[in-house]
Amino acid sequence: MDLAALFEDPRLMLFAVEGGVARFAPMTRESYARSIFFDRRLQPAGQQLVQVPLEPLLAHLEKVGFTPPRIRFIHHFAHSGSTLLARALEQPQNLIIREPAHLRQLGVGAGADASGLPPARLHQLLAFSLTMLGKRFSRDSTLIVKGNVPISLLAGTIAKTDPEQPAILLYFPLEDYCAAVLRTPGHQGWVNRVTADIALHRDPLVGDIGRLTVAEKAAALWYSMIKRFERLLAQQPQMRSLDANQLFDSPAESIAAASALLGAGLDARQAEAVAKGPLLSTYSKNPEVPFDNTMRRARNDEAKAVLAKELQLARNWVEQRADPVPEALDRPLVGKNSRLFG
Repeated sequence: MDLAALFEDPRLMLFAVEGGVARFAPMTRESYARSIFFDRRLQPAGQQLVQVPLEPLLAHLEKVGFTPPRIRFIHHFAHSGSTLLARALEQPQNLIIREPAHLRQLGVGAGADASGLPPARLHQLLAFSLTMLGKRFSRDSTLIVKGNVPISLLAGTIAKTDPEQPAILLYFPLEDYCAAVLRTPGHQGWVNRVTADIALHRDPLVGDIGRLTVAEKAAALWYSMIKRFERLLAQQPQMRSLDANQLFDSPAESIAAASALLGAGLDARQAEAVAKGPLLSTYSKNPEVPFDNTMRRARNDEAKAVLAKELQLARNWVEQRADPVPEALDRPLVGKNSRLFG
């Protein structure tokens, strides 16, 4: 296998790194477009993965030198409309990668305080992941990566490789977030899994979560991510915050502003067409399921009523933090950000 081809050809996409082996999936423009997610739900061009020992790949990258590719990011902490936003920005000339498995693996490995990997190893593996993500079919193609919780843990480290990197920090205020992630037993199971996966207890702002209720764990995850977003907005000039309620309530304006920031190529007229099209009337993760903003708001209101006790526990936990959250996040992408909680 020609190592140079692995570093240059987008038709060989890094899928995962496991047991010292990098696994590449065969892809075409069409398979990139039809893959809503780039984890186990990937829709590759073929089922045969190419497997290559990791260390020779890392040695090759060190030899040729790491040049950070310009990647635009959508960082978020789940259940906040990120899939909808990423799909809204799809254009034939763009390459949009949603939740790449190898970058998620790296976020999980690093953990909530980045201590899970030695700094040199983290830098080496991140350089490899970003280089592999940076491959594209044409040099002028805009590349956008939609992350997930573990990838968002790496947002600050990723930004250091490209200080002018445009990114959207997508979030919900506390009550909306907790209503979204606590509304079913399945969602509550996700809270338990993800906080364990990322070793949230290692975040010094959070501490031990072993005795917390699931509602308090949801609050702890929200708090950890909001504090990260607060720091990023203070440090990174090309990052903007986006309240998910703004995205759902004013989709055309939000999509147009996101496109302008990330260079997706949609003008106001095109953004309006997307906002009025089927994307906003179906479930973004399963286009066959009807779902719109009216249905979302009704579901959210119902969840808040049912979860009143849990929401109070979440508010109490956040209020007890020594380092308070700001009233609202700075630098909104559109409009004025609402209060984070209270």
